[in-house]
Amino acid sequence: MVCSLCLRRSAVLAAAAPALARRSPLHEQWLLGVLGLPNEGLLRAVRAKDPHWILRRLRLPELTDSVPTALCCHDAGYPRTLLQLPNAPAVLYATCSAERLRGLLSPASPRVAIVGSRGLTPYAKEITFTLTRDLARAGVTVVSSVNEGPDGIAHEGALDGGGRSIAVMACSPEISHLAWQAPLHQRILAHGTAISEFPPGFYEPQRWCFLASRRIIAALADVIVIVEAGGFTNAALTTKIATELGRDIAVVPTRFTDPSGNRILWLLKDGAHPVATAEDVLEVIHRAGLRGPALHGPAFHDPPISVPTIGEPALQGVAA
Repeated sequence: MVCSLCLRRSAVLAAAAPALARRSPLHEQWLLGVLGLPNEGLLRAVRAKDPHWILRRLRLPELTDSVPTALCCHDAGYPRTLLQLPNAPAVLYATCSAERLRGLLSPASPRVAIVGSRGLTPYAKEITFTLTRDLARAGVTVVSSVNEGPDGIAHEGALDGGGRSIAVMACSPEISHLAWQAPLHQRILAHGTAISEFPPGFYEPQRWCFLASRRIIAALADVIVIVEAGGFTNAALTTKIATELGRDIAVVPTRFTDPSGNRILWLLKDGAHPVATAEDVLEVIHRAGLRGPALHGPAFHDPPISVPTIGEPALQGVAA
């Protein structure tokens, strides 16, 4: 059961989408801070026109046949790990049944997120597929988006291994924002689920939507595995958030001369676990008490960015 308070927050987020899409440049830390503001504060921060009018005219989202399940942050089935986020999604929408979603999100079922750069080398593609296929065979659920790079390959590997995967979408969960990934999206829906904080029918996959989805991936996973990460990619943001949450960080070693070599080296120096096989990742999962490194290296360092002062206290995930 989803409470009206959380549905209202979900509607506010969708209403703020156009204003957020117009904001340039969009700083990651600013966005994450704004997502923790209360409803009116969020609308004012993104400079939405007439926030009071928007709040008066809100229409609460409704579930559909293709998105039959939703959990709000007050629901007992809502993932406790997501509540660790200072800007936890008010509602989590899913394409599967409530029973399947509970199984996929169960604390007893280990979850691994695969992240990395879009332009993967043949080596990275091969190791991503093999790694996720073998993890799936060992009962691990793979979590990733459905974008270019290792994300789609990770889902392919998990499904080919007979396992389950969770696709975290930057639009409504029933929609594939990449036409050429539509067949993979359908396979994920059949054997796992797609989830999103965006309500059914929402389709505005702007940059901020992808950035916002990274915090969900980071919070859901027990271990983050990085397969190449050149430039400040979504992988870097996911890793940073995961580290702040105390998740284990693992990296697939690469040559120092590769585009991501310097960043991978920084992570290894800072305590990330080197992995090359599913057995390596399983060892990280089951090694009690070890957590990921604090990313102090300049490769992942962001300059401090202040969140606009709205005069309203930020809420833990949902606002009135």
